[in-house]
Amino acid sequence: MMLGDIRNLDQEKHLYPSAVRRGLEYIKLHQLEDASPGRYELESGKMFAIVQEYTTQPVSAQQYESHYSYIDIQYLVSGTERIGWKRYDDRLKISLNRLGEDDIQYYESETEKEFEAVQRRERRAGQDEGSDLIMEPGLFAVFFPTDLHRPCGHVHKESCIRKIVIKIHRSLVGL
Repeated sequence: MMLGDIRNLDQEKHLYPSAVRRGLEYIKLHQLEDASPGRYELESGKMFAIVQEYTTQPVSAQQYESHYSYIDIQYLVSGTERIGWKRYDDRLKISLNRLGEDDIQYYESETEKEFEAVQRRERRAGQDEGSDLIMEPGLFAVFFPTDLHRPCGHVHKESCIRKIVIKIHRSLVGL
């Protein structure tokens, strides 16, 4: 997982894999922030953008997800959003596997109380393997296939957000 600020892209772009850099440059140079919600092809099936608008929800209403074929760049245009992140773990239980159809797999989620209890136990045991990213306009997160992420969470209250998700096929980064 990588976290960055699009305003620093010119100074930091050498740090990113070439395909990730191209995706970020596309966001910066092609005014997708003003595009209508929907899907936009960037590199003939290997890279595309999805412009989304939605209202965030409580963490307890969200599930962790992962992808096999595509890497996500999630760029926040407006609003604030909490995205949970943690490493893949074989002990996680899959609640819905749609990797073949939609390249997405969901994992069983905890209620908000269970979520907080698990976090407290992991911190005490020194096993806190995840964190929450508080996304604000201009920030982006890159999620690889081993990065579970839980988007759409609200920070303090509901927020209407606008987001651009760039999907990069794993073959473009040598996976």
